[in-house]
Amino acid sequence: MAFDQLKTPSVRETFVRDIENKILSGELKIGEKLPPARALCGLMGVSLTIVNAGVSELVSKGFLEVKPRHGTYVADYKKLGNTETLVAMMRYNGGKLNSHDIRSFCETRIALDPFVAELTIRRASDQALDDLGLLVEQVRSAEGTEELCRKTVDFYRQLYSLSDNSVVTLLYNSTVEPQLGMYALFVRKNGADYVKNAVEEIYRHVKARDIEGAKRSIVAIQRLPLEGDTSIIEE
Repeated sequence: MAFDQLKTPSVRETFVRDIENKILSGELKIGEKLPPARALCGLMGVSLTIVNAGVSELVSKGFLEVKPRHGTYVADYKKLGNTETLVAMMRYNGGKLNSHDIRSFCETRIALDPFVAELTIRRASDQALDDLGLLVEQVRSAEGTEELCRKTVDFYRQLYSLSDNSVVTLLYNSTVEPQLGMYALFVRKNGADYVKNAVEEIYRHVKARDIEGAKRSIVAIQRLPLEGDTSIIEE
């Protein structure tokens, strides 16, 4: 049996995580001004280098906003954030997506996946589609929730890649961690067969180069987490 070495978070990571948690908990409110950098050094027991690097990272995640000659303020992270912001929010919530985020992801996939499937059907070679079938087999043979979720993400990642559209591919790749969390929620509630059958159904249409069939299936499948007995939305 192999064991991985444990990694202790760096001081910068600890600083960033602490500020993130204060913002997400509401202890630091949107629009609130942070103490000056040197004051933060004393309050949190870290160097000015750590504070400056941490603030820069938090700005890139959409949690903070630096206003020249005025100071650093808590930003409206839901408006200015990105996928890193979403990952931080999931981490704060114990790795879970809230119902609003689940709905947002599914609605986005309903808009994007049919377009991606059409591009893949029109652009991918027969050999590339055959190779995609190997990932379908891996999904079908996956054991355990974690392996199934990762293999499912691998299938969709390749489907997006075969669309030959770099923008939508990068968009999907940037949301892998939240997607894994959402699949895990769905599998725990509804079982593995829903996910395995969905991947196989989409692949059958794609392999047959059936654009309309693929689109119909994708929309129906992406609605499963939102509606009816299979919903993972908590009202």
